[in-house]
Amino acid sequence: MLEPDEMQEDFQFLIDEMLVKHPDPSRKMTKEVWDKRIAEIKSELDSEKSTTDFYFILQEFVAEMEDAHTGLVMLDERRRMPLLLDWTEEGWTVLESGYGVEKGDLIVRIGGMEVEEIVKDLGRFVSAENPYWKKFRANYFIKDEYYLKKLSLVKNNQVVVTVENIQGEKRKVRIPLVKKEVADSQMTDAEDNWYSWYKRFNDSNTFGWSIDHENDIGYYYLHTCDDTREYRKSVSLFFKEVKRDGIGNIVIDLRQNPGGDSAVIVAFINRIQPSSINNYSNFTGNTYVLISNHTFSSANMFASVIQENNIGILVGEPTGNSPFAFGEVISGVLPNSKINLSLSTKEYILSKTYKDAIYPDYLVPKTRESIISNKDIQLEKVIELIKEK
Repeated sequence: MLEPDEMQEDFQFLIDEMLVKHPDPSRKMTKEVWDKRIAEIKSELDSEKSTTDFYFILQEFVAEMEDAHTGLVMLDERRRMPLLLDWTEEGWTVLESGYGVEKGDLIVRIGGMEVEEIVKDLGRFVSAENPYWKKFRANYFIKDEYYLKKLSLVKNNQVVVTVENIQGEKRKVRIPLVKKEVADSQMTDAEDNWYSWYKRFNDSNTFGWSIDHENDIGYYYLHTCDDTREYRKSVSLFFKEVKRDGIGNIVIDLRQNPGGDSAVIVAFINRIQPSSINNYSNFTGNTYVLISNHTFSSANMFASVIQENNIGILVGEPTGNSPFAFGEVISGVLPNSKINLSLSTKEYILSKTYKDAIYPDYLVPKTRESIISNKDIQLEKVIELIKEK
């Protein structure tokens, strides 16, 4: 529990940090609304509250900034609902079978709340610049014990979920809350299986590549923007293999990439753009980039550079980040509650074309059928485009 003076001190610390380090914290609210909200929150912090309740008060305020890089996080070992979800063309879809649900089931209701109502309520606490990131983050927030209890969806340490199978039959399932490590393990196992039909070979699970001779594709996946020596070496080996085998098309997969160091872009741009300032063997074939609502921050920048400079073709779904965005995050901790703070310090303008997201040249949303059959229909679209050339 936190006393009023402790919360007031933490809140003032948050405001001071924003005013000193953020490029423009009140832009999305107007200065008048910003001042009004600060006064309202200070008034609300007049009695003892739990750290959780205090977190929700502050995070709702921070989310109103519409800066996806600025937010608050509580790090602890609270329980999770072991339900893996993603959005398909049909709706909120189960990715992995277990605990009474089946891969491809559609979420109809959780507790007594309809899906649209849940996403709207969760969206109040999501730091986001577009609706795609809010929906993507809902996949994770809805599993979190704090958020489930905030929406009054937990009863006897269980959550009642109504699902609809592919035949249109509905049923109720009771899903228990489990320890964080159990839920995290399930997530890791699922990520290894989602696109397992497309061969990967690399010691790292954050980047790797393969050659598809049948479809004339060099495929490179990058799940985080970490500009390491190993990564750069991997890209170099990838292009050597592409050149040696006479491959005419490359695919850069950024669909599971939440960002990091934007310097990762250089390793590819140096090889797919004509240049007289390096000694690389430039690739002169076709470049395709796979994007999704999970493509964020530096990965969003990567996609934008490709699109804005007409270097390649984007396939998939809109990104989770605006091209008019804040970034260059620094971290901090509120002194009394110990709630973690991420805070933007710079502003970026990445696109002349779009304002709320980077949009693919070919929109290919996932479907329930593609989830059930383990088909990567976005990559299949790239293969279709290659065959049409």
